[in-house]
Amino acid sequence: MTRNSLHPVDARTLRQSVTEAIRQGILQGDLLPGAQVNQAQIAEQLGVSRGPVREALGQLEEEGLIKNVPYKGTYVTAITGDYINELFGIRRVIETYAVSLAVERATLDEINELRAILNEMHGTAALADKVRMGTLDIHFHYLICRAAHHTLLLQMWKSIEIGVRRCLTLRHRIYQNPADIIGTHPDILAAIEARDADRACTILGIHIAEAGQHLLASWAQLQAEIEDGGQIAPPVALDEVDQERTIST
Repeated sequence: MTRNSLHPVDARTLRQSVTEAIRQGILQGDLLPGAQVNQAQIAEQLGVSRGPVREALGQLEEEGLIKNVPYKGTYVTAITGDYINELFGIRRVIETYAVSLAVERATLDEINELRAILNEMHGTAALADKVRMGTLDIHFHYLICRAAHHTLLLQMWKSIEIGVRRCLTLRHRIYQNPADIIGTHPDILAAIEARDADRACTILGIHIAEAGQHLLASWAQLQAEIEDGGQIAPPVALDEVDQERTIST
């Protein structure tokens, strides 16, 4: 983990801040899949004792981001081809059902929110900010699920959100042009605005399937970069943590 991604946190929200800092380190690629987590190093970089770090790691293990291996240490959980297949398969089922409901139930305000996110994606692409693009991408899909007005469905989507964010972080590294991340998002929104459920489901289903396929196709390359300690996208700084949390909830 780089020095630039971690610096002292506010003691008033110590455990939450430490947990979020490590979480962002994993999600943004500072701590790579399979990497060992060095508690002493993280504590030093955050300017805290090891206690809050241990507590944070316990929570992150419950979230499936890390795994404690007895007598060996704590490691960031790996991302495998099977995991990608399973995750994007479930994601496709959840989100196509969500968009079919959103076509019927989305309010004008919710559609305007989607439009605002899409507009910001276009502006962010011009700035070549892949980290922000990733945040906007995941928020766009969250808004679709929220617009379905289906409590259990939204809970199910949130249960896989962290996994999706991890995979999208790796996938977005594939793109040479950040504008490519926009993809078919405008077509999905147009179908929702037209109240065309069949078209919305078709486009979104293809969108998710292709995302999974592209990630799998590049997985060997990505895995080689991880093993070689290749260049990773710039991390989210701690002063961006609250903004990140706000837009994805």
